[in-house]
Amino acid sequence: MTKENVATKKTRNVAIEFWRVIIALAIIGFHTGYIIARSCDGSLGYFMEVTNWFFGSSEVLLIFTLTAGYFMVSHFKRRMKDKEYQERSASSRAWEYTWSRVKGLLPVLILGYILGVVISTGFYYPEYGVKEVSSMILNSMWEFLGFHSVGLRSVGNEFFNLNGTLWFISAIIICGYFLYWGLSKNEDFMSGIVAPFMFVFLSGWWCFTGTRAAQTAWSTFGFQTASTNGMGGSATNLTPTIGFNNGLLFVLLGMLGGMILYYLISKLKEKKFSGSAKAALTVVNLAAAALLIWYTVYPPTWFDLDRWTVSLLCITVIALSLLNVDGLSRLLNNKVTHKLFEYLGGISLYIYMLHYPVAIFVLRLLGENTAETTYSFWLIFIPTVIITIVLSILTKMFMEATFLKKKKA
Repeated sequence: MTKENVATKKTRNVAIEFWRVIIALAIIGFHTGYIIARSCDGSLGYFMEVTNWFFGSSEVLLIFTLTAGYFMVSHFKRRMKDKEYQERSASSRAWEYTWSRVKGLLPVLILGYILGVVISTGFYYPEYGVKEVSSMILNSMWEFLGFHSVGLRSVGNEFFNLNGTLWFISAIIICGYFLYWGLSKNEDFMSGIVAPFMFVFLSGWWCFTGTRAAQTAWSTFGFQTASTNGMGGSATNLTPTIGFNNGLLFVLLGMLGGMILYYLISKLKEKKFSGSAKAALTVVNLAAAALLIWYTVYPPTWFDLDRWTVSLLCITVIALSLLNVDGLSRLLNNKVTHKLFEYLGGISLYIYMLHYPVAIFVLRLLGENTAETTYSFWLIFIPTVIITIVLSILTKMFMEATFLKKKKA
């Protein structure tokens, strides 16, 4: 690398990576509590202490979708500098972008499902034999191909316990294709009309319906239907509805918000901020970050934060982190922890994709339990975090040596 290249090489903004890894770890806490909680009926011989640890993290998954949308537009703008690339069709560019996402995520998606099958059938459902396991795998091939979030998934409730959290990854890949195609076809129309309109429309719907960020219901032209066919609720496979999975709509909402943030932040970066403006933004960021972390780790009980307020906090900290002019963002980008945050941020999605079956594994390793000896949240959470991080590091090493191996210049 020449001296000129070294001088012009941009330093990665790890304030974003800090938030991504914090949310990934918090999601482990949420699902750990969920796994333990759903065993409270004693059917598996497990009982838990009553706790609200990390319960709020189910609402801050928006941070992952915002950053996904932002960096998607960033990728698009970088490629637009290539004249030959611009001359290609919108579908060609969209498929290329989607393939890059699939190449980086699908192998880990498959690994997550395999871990789910092995661990859950060996530990969570030890009575399953070759017949049950084979049927489960064959009937879930669409899920292994990343179509979980559109509803092409095993309808049995059993598979939800294997690694149901992977709906989120497939939703990012699917939404990414259509949004990237829109940018490639007509960036001005997509960024100026479609993205703002759909963001406002979906935000209002999300607020009004109180829908959670998961595959728990199905929306059809204003009518929302929950189901019992593995998606939660009251509808069946015979329910005559045409629409979209709510988890898919949630990811679309967040990615649209991330797209809007890209153009907003790009404009703000052209502005020179005064010392007082930076100080004011620091206060705003500190307040938003404190409230967000408080809500995520242990939701406040003496006042309520509505879900759309939490979403605004997510947008605020991500926007200010991307702008990177306030004191908190600058602090997070310090030289001492820069490489650590950069690395952890790089495995944040791996942490998300692999933690669920690991939590089941840790729970089962503790052995049978009784109501007289309840398991504490931290006894499950801490080893789950450690094992998941180690597994994610090994996965990253494997991916970089195989699927993501860079060609030598």
